[in-house]
Amino acid sequence: MSGGLFGEAAAPAAPKEEERRTKLYGYDSVASQMLEPYGEGALDTLSLEQIWQGTVKGNKRTAYHSHLAADQSSDGWHVGAGISMTSAALLAAIKNFKGEDMKNLIRPDLYEKVLEEVTMLEPVLLALNFGRGSAATRDTGSFREAKKAKLTVSGNVTENSGNMDPLKAAGDFRTWLVKERSPFRSLLFILSGNNSYYSGHTAELVARAAVKVKPMTEQDFIEAVKARMTKPDQTQGSKAASSDGTGLFNA
Repeated sequence: MSGGLFGEAAAPAAPKEEERRTKLYGYDSVASQMLEPYGEGALDTLSLEQIWQGTVKGNKRTAYHSHLAADQSSDGWHVGAGISMTSAALLAAIKNFKGEDMKNLIRPDLYEKVLEEVTMLEPVLLALNFGRGSAATRDTGSFREAKKAKLTVSGNVTENSGNMDPLKAAGDFRTWLVKERSPFRSLLFILSGNNSYYSGHTAELVARAAVKVKPMTEQDFIEAVKARMTKPDQTQGSKAASSDGTGLFNA
């Protein structure tokens, strides 16, 4: 402190508490918050009560981690957006489930059991998926353009709903969510693998890109592992204060 040199300094103004936002970005979602990029996530170890508690708590920036947690009476639009985004996520899972790879991977009787359920569920989700208006936002990151290509531009309700009334679909979707047992939900649980399949797949892709594109030779790998096994050189960084008073008194 320099108060002894210049006199009593005015007390700093108390920082203004920032209002937590209700506009959510991808990294605010429960899926992103619970992702463990280098191992197993904890999501599947939590009860529904624990998941909801964390969802509504939010953090210092966001009021919550899902629009489903918005106030029903004063902000129904955001709650509806949460239902729409949930539908979009499930539709993406259904699309990939219907691929030939999954059909070859799963026992035929189990595949048919899940297929029967998703065939009933898909038109319900289509009626509730109103798209995402953020597809036209400015690209701000190196991976954003690739993600934008996968988004569905927000459209008119009747363009998305097919032959089902979205209001009826809303009731049908809730009925499905409160079912005690669901073959499709069980499949999602198993395939999530505590997020280890996705994190492992991503880690392998990045490592393979490093080998082929960076590129990294076998010797590079060996030298990197040798370096990791040794203590880092202290000259590479310092924990000393970035400034002090020696320039004034020891010149």
